[in-house]
Amino acid sequence: MGEVVKLVTFLGLGKYEESEIKINGNLLDGCVKNDDSQDIFCVRQSIFPLALIEYLNHIGKQVETIFFLTKTVKESKTWDECRRFLRSNIKDFEIPGGESSSNLMNFLVRNLVENLEKGDRVILDVTHSFRSIPLMASVVALYLKEAKDVNVSVVYGKYNKETKVTECEDLTPLTKATSWIYAVRLFKEYGYAKELADLIKKRNEEIYRGSQSSKKPKLLGSMSQKLQDLSSSIRLGSIVAIRKNLTNFFNFIDRNKARIREETEVFVPEIAALLDGIEKRYRVIHVKSENFELSEKELESEKELLDFYLQTGDLGMALRLAREYLINVYLMSGGEKSDFLDRNVRESVSISTFGYDTILQARNHVAHFGFNKLQLPSLKKIEDHLKVLVQTPPEQLLESARKTQRNRKRALLTPLGTTKGALYTVLKKISPDLLLVITSKQGKAILSEILEKAEFKGEFRVILLENPFMGVSEIDRVVSEIKEHLSDVDEVIVNLTGGTTFLTYVIERAKNQIRYGRKVKTILAVDKRTYEEQKQNPFVVGEILELD
Repeated sequence: MGEVVKLVTFLGLGKYEESEIKINGNLLDGCVKNDDSQDIFCVRQSIFPLALIEYLNHIGKQVETIFFLTKTVKESKTWDECRRFLRSNIKDFEIPGGESSSNLMNFLVRNLVENLEKGDRVILDVTHSFRSIPLMASVVALYLKEAKDVNVSVVYGKYNKETKVTECEDLTPLTKATSWIYAVRLFKEYGYAKELADLIKKRNEEIYRGSQSSKKPKLLGSMSQKLQDLSSSIRLGSIVAIRKNLTNFFNFIDRNKARIREETEVFVPEIAALLDGIEKRYRVIHVKSENFELSEKELESEKELLDFYLQTGDLGMALRLAREYLINVYLMSGGEKSDFLDRNVRESVSISTFGYDTILQARNHVAHFGFNKLQLPSLKKIEDHLKVLVQTPPEQLLESARKTQRNRKRALLTPLGTTKGALYTVLKKISPDLLLVITSKQGKAILSEILEKAEFKGEFRVILLENPFMGVSEIDRVVSEIKEHLSDVDEVIVNLTGGTTFLTYVIERAKNQIRYGRKVKTILAVDKRTYEEQKQNPFVVGEILELD
């Protein structure tokens, strides 16, 4: 049993005269012999679709024929001849008369959709169709190619009056235009060039595989790959990959601009008119720099990339970038340019002070694909807030960040047991805006003396534990209170010395939960004197060891 081919064809009232019909053995892509034969199949026939059926049977294909014809044609001798020839595997649909073009199009779509299956091999013959039917049928074929993934060939029997020979012309390349239309639309609407890159690559391979000409493209392959890499990195959302691939793309374009334009005009004319648009769209998000570092140009480029995602409707990517963009603005305002990719540096930034809580809330929701209890704001609200951010100049955001930097609040989180020296040293070395002490009633009793000796005049708060040695049941309460007291703090210095082992553990638990959105630094107070010396005079300034 050979492959089944579905032939979709038409029949009109024209005068059908017998002629010699020639069909190239390699003309119908996908319906050729499995050898190197390029013989011309010849047959005398008056009705072209019947010659096609003879050819397909000749090369071992089974044919199911679908005829579209009017009521008048169904009563003609031509139709009787077709039915006698075919006998079986034939379906016919009567084209309604007096219908509008839109209704006629719906008629064709409905019947073809019902009779074609995904993956079908289809030949659309428009030789004997009439009025606007060929155009409609071609459009329907293009639709089915995309909607049902059918393999469509379009053919036409061209009759030569002088030679009285009908030659089968393959019109299938016309259907490939839809791929280019789709790729161009995808780029113009969404800014992604993967489909364009794929089509350029295929065209390049076709030229090298089938052309005998010595003139072949030299740059299309590289252009396709660089366009593919750039488009993929933009969709992936990696700024490092985007920067790298933008640099590679524009280095290639700038070095070979004239040659690229020449090759596209000759070999890929479908994209020639789009070259300037591709360059313009990607140029605004490109930063020409050897090193990846924070700068005003980098921030401007990130804003343009944010606008790119917003314009192309990719709100998820826009939200992810918006958060990082705000962090970069904050870091640059504080002079941080080299370590801005460091995780701890980035996590130390509190960007809620910018007033973009809707963006941050939405970002935190989508960053985990909604697998959290955060509420997602309405899409319109998200889009409106993103537009405001895009329309705000980076200089204005920088000034706002600098004001925030000047108003930073620094806190010292520390345990306190029954020894005085460690806290005294820390307070003499560090001047926090807020002192938060985790201690017991016994520790609280000595706190005032330590503050007086250290001459600390700032704000202080105390969180008490009933059992500073084994108060496991108190951990959650204490950690919650610590978070509440530090909610408006930008920087926290965590001291791990001067308390019981259990108090130090509680401090560590709290540290893990407060590190997001603020800078956290861990220290130890070191006193190299003997225990007796420390006990006799605790109020001697020791040293500070910074752990991170």
